[in-house]
Amino acid sequence: MSVLSSQFNSLKGRLSLVTSLVLVGFLLMISGVLQHAYRTSLNEAKQRELQLYVYTLLAVAEPEGDSLSFPPVMPEQRFNQPDSGLIGAVTDQRGRVIWRSDSALAMPQLPSHPLPQGRQAFGRVSLPGEAGRYISFRQGIAWGLDNENQFTFVVMEDAAPLQAQLEQFRSTLWRWLGLGALLLVLAQWLVLRWGLSPLRRVARSLQDMQRGGSDRLEGKFPRELRPLTDNLNLLIENERRQREKTRHTLADLAHSLKTPLAVLKGLNFSGDPRQAYTTLMEQVQRMDSIISYQLQRAVTSSPKSILRGVAVAPLVHKILDALEKVYRDKPCDVQLVCAEDVLFYGDEGDLMELLGNLLDNGYKYGAGELKVTIGNGGDGRALQISVADNGPGLDREKWQRVTQRGVRADEQQPGQGIGLAVVVDIVESYEGDIAATPLPEGGTEIKVTL
Repeated sequence: MSVLSSQFNSLKGRLSLVTSLVLVGFLLMISGVLQHAYRTSLNEAKQRELQLYVYTLLAVAEPEGDSLSFPPVMPEQRFNQPDSGLIGAVTDQRGRVIWRSDSALAMPQLPSHPLPQGRQAFGRVSLPGEAGRYISFRQGIAWGLDNENQFTFVVMEDAAPLQAQLEQFRSTLWRWLGLGALLLVLAQWLVLRWGLSPLRRVARSLQDMQRGGSDRLEGKFPRELRPLTDNLNLLIENERRQREKTRHTLADLAHSLKTPLAVLKGLNFSGDPRQAYTTLMEQVQRMDSIISYQLQRAVTSSPKSILRGVAVAPLVHKILDALEKVYRDKPCDVQLVCAEDVLFYGDEGDLMELLGNLLDNGYKYGAGELKVTIGNGGDGRALQISVADNGPGLDREKWQRVTQRGVRADEQQPGQGIGLAVVVDIVESYEGDIAATPLPEGGTEIKVTL
């Protein structure tokens, strides 16, 4: 039972067991079909042969009153030889044997079941007192001008040679089928070994990663395994990036708080309490701003739901509805092209953050027109986003600056200058691309591919 359980816990064991059962069933079926076909062909050939012997008896038979007479020497020599294995006989309509061949003289009793005219019967019989079995062919014959005399011609032959042929065929058949089964088992083992080799490569790559030899799954894998290996590599890379981001965020937070804490340590409330209080509040606000900034940076997480598709269209409509309320004093004509079946294979929060910042900038810096196009590209798992406004536009140099944290395209507009930087971080976490292109008619088109 434990051996069977271990087999079911292995893909190779399961496939080997199932294919072996299918192979055994197939061989048994093929063996049965071939043996049946061969036996049928032998019986049909033997029936035709015995029927020819009946025609031989008919050819030499002569009427003699209500009976028939036959020459002392038959044309078929086996009828003349005792114990030759070929027996001929004729019975009348009452079942009495009126003639038997010399080969049947030592037999005490022969089949005496009369048949009507034109009827034939073929089968195996066992004679009383005889150890062997015989193959019998009987045919009803009518003799005379008015067919008044009914006879049954009987020809029997020893079934041992026919049975020996069947046994020889069965032995040869199983010998070749056994050889074929061995070759099929060997081929099955080679096919399973070759077919499952990519899984062994994945296992070896994982073991290599555990030993520290590599930080990702390396190698060429079949397309059926690529989603698995690609997602594993993506998870590993995202986990590594998240660790680095957490470490960097903590380091940045500690470094940023050092200066305000140093100022607080140097406060002197005994000299000028009002000034000290003002400085205290300024540093507290500065620390609050630093913490908010670092938290905003930390929430830009790496993709987690890499296997579950998120519907994009409902999120876009939700964001646009919110922006219409925020910018009710600055209405914007939005042209949205996004099919209902467009999916994003990543974290819903990341998509909300990315689209929210891009569309917010379009409302904020545009001149009342915004064109948004979203769709799936590549193999269907990539998301392509295009946001085009009719604002003042961004050249290459300005785009490089505004993607840095704390830098705003328009200093007159409220904000902290981290929206596009957050967008860039999200795009990089998905190994995507982002680019801004000035439009000839004015404005900027930002294209993102995740």
